[in-house]
Amino acid sequence: MDGALVCTPHATHYAIGVELIQEAKRRYEEDEKNYKPLSVLMEKPMTTDVDEAIQLHELLMERKKADGDSTDDQRIGGGIGCFLVNHSANFRPQARAAHELIQTGKLGDIRHVTAFFASPLSWIFDDPSNVGWNEKHGSMLGNGFAWGQQSHILSWIYHVAGVENLVPSKVFCHMTKSAKTGADVSHAATVICSNGATFSLSGTSLLPGNAHSDPPVGKRIEIKIFGTKGAVIYRGDDRDPSSGKLEWLRGDDEDEMGAVEVQCPDLGFEFEDLDQDGNGPASLQCFIDSCLGLDYYVGADCLTGLRSVQTIEAMYRSHVSGNCESIPDTIEGS
Repeated sequence: MDGALVCTPHATHYAIGVELIQEAKRRYEEDEKNYKPLSVLMEKPMTTDVDEAIQLHELLMERKKADGDSTDDQRIGGGIGCFLVNHSANFRPQARAAHELIQTGKLGDIRHVTAFFASPLSWIFDDPSNVGWNEKHGSMLGNGFAWGQQSHILSWIYHVAGVENLVPSKVFCHMTKSAKTGADVSHAATVICSNGATFSLSGTSLLPGNAHSDPPVGKRIEIKIFGTKGAVIYRGDDRDPSSGKLEWLRGDDEDEMGAVEVQCPDLGFEFEDLDQDGNGPASLQCFIDSCLGLDYYVGADCLTGLRSVQTIEAMYRSHVSGNCESIPDTIEGS
């Protein structure tokens, strides 16, 4: 077996992930020179339990720490070909271009993010039969739109801005719930990062329509990332590529101050990769490339998945307590 796709209910991801990592480690320890790597593509969210997400990350980092490896090579954990989380929007060319802008310093230091996500999915969160989407399992304090949808936009932000630039430390959030299922259907949150950067996050499933009707009603996304030298804006309808572009607002050159440069000019607005035709989403192609031993793009690794889990879990804690909730910094090197 070259790889495994984990597309089971959210609360089962951890146990399956541990088994796969342990199998990959067993292969490596039996024959370090000739072992057969095992790649993993896990559906989002990575888990719905912070402790489980941390343990997955630590298992993957074990061999890397032991070897003193400081590279970004994803072949970590002793025998893992790759460990990717299927946040499909992160593997789009637009996400890669935005990530490159920030990593090369074009925006300077990231200081603020605003993000809005609206989905026409009330029919899911109002239906009691959709147990996996709406009912709490294990240690979950709630279930609904935050776990099912907002994990997409959080992962995009953490990947594009860089997990090293945005380390969440405090969260305040209020949610509204479905009267039929008790699932959360809307929320507004403020996230404070360890370096003082902030972001404002809101989302709802109350957009009229159905994402799976014919024709489908698109999800509406708006993300703005502001740095000391510029900003990135990405917004649109994910069923209408002509509805938006990836824009870089320059603040790094006095002669170009405020100028807008469109990135990926041949592409419009694209977010989740939902197409059923062709070779599948780019996230799947990266997973296959890893299985084949080829180079691949890391759009969402375990740490990106963990940051999303930490933020969403703190959102639920804040809603329950009515207070600002802290996120312990338990990840070495974060």
